[in-house]
Amino acid sequence: MKLDIPALEQISAGLIQVAQRRGQLYPYPQNLQLGYDKVVLSFLLGEEPERAPSSLPDFYQQWCEKPFSEWNVEVDAEIDVENTLLFFGEPTEITIELAEAFGGSVFSQEQSRVASTLLQRCQSHSQGVQLYTKFRRFIIEHPVLTEQEFVEAKGLFGLGVGLADLLEECYELAPSCHQWQGNFYACPYCHALTSVAYEQVIANPDCNRCPSGRRLKRKVKLDPSILKLRRGIERFWFYPGRAEVRLYERFVELGLEVELYPSCDCYDLRVTFPDGEVWAIDLKDYSNPYLLVKRLGDEPIPSNPTWDLGYIVIPNERKRDRPAYLKELKSRWRWQNIKPMFDDAVFALAKKKLSPQTAESPQISDRERKVKHERN
Repeated sequence: MKLDIPALEQISAGLIQVAQRRGQLYPYPQNLQLGYDKVVLSFLLGEEPERAPSSLPDFYQQWCEKPFSEWNVEVDAEIDVENTLLFFGEPTEITIELAEAFGGSVFSQEQSRVASTLLQRCQSHSQGVQLYTKFRRFIIEHPVLTEQEFVEAKGLFGLGVGLADLLEECYELAPSCHQWQGNFYACPYCHALTSVAYEQVIANPDCNRCPSGRRLKRKVKLDPSILKLRRGIERFWFYPGRAEVRLYERFVELGLEVELYPSCDCYDLRVTFPDGEVWAIDLKDYSNPYLLVKRLGDEPIPSNPTWDLGYIVIPNERKRDRPAYLKELKSRWRWQNIKPMFDDAVFALAKKKLSPQTAESPQISDRERKVKHERN
């Protein structure tokens, strides 16, 4: 008995529809129903109908919370059998990625709608590129806001800019299910709102600093009137954005000329070296390397703004969770002019390229570096 990736993609698309309805299962999303039927069919074909999930609610509430290794059915080798589709009712990273491969999800549609509006408004503004970067960095640096901070932020982006309404599409009131003993808490690592289960505060399932479900010994108490990023913005802007900004700041510290989200996010980083060579870097934060390859398309990095070398960069944390990540990614790689690597490797490469030049040229002063950082 084998369950192929298309079936898992369809199930995942249905699970995300349920999540968007705050866990309301009925009426069953068509994708979830059809995906469930395929699971049952796999047991019927294997002549073990008694081992199949007894109903769709049983499948949703029990099976989707279990790792694939406990499904008693073979899944495609590209999928880690210890993955689960739900984590206390919330879609996991692999679920979101599978749904993307199926043709998109309400989470990606959420961020795409905001991104499209942001781009349109910034393109018509004289300071559009700077505004785009400022808005994106604000989201990355503020996974949670108090109501007062939210009002102040709307004023910041509303006055003469017209982006205040977009903030309302990025944030929502924190659900009470995230409270523990009447309080909200933030993760000390990613600073996003924590999850709660087993009567304790646990790691956010998307935070890649610690395993999902691990109890947090350290946590940051939050204001009771808290807003959090919507799941689509959190998944596609906040989490990968943290790695983007981290790499950006490391390049700036080297004294390099760096653009964050050049030309309103054609790619993530445009790095210019003293000899004039330009690198285009696009960071991709996917838990599954095979699904990442499927999402890259024919042109992983746009040719404009122009560049000499292109890199698809993966956050280092993925190496810890999946040691063979880069090997698996390269096994399906088909782009000759773009290389995949982890963020520490691309930084080391830049440092190596720069070192003989910095030895021959005057060092950039701390004051000059600060001015350049503020300009970018």
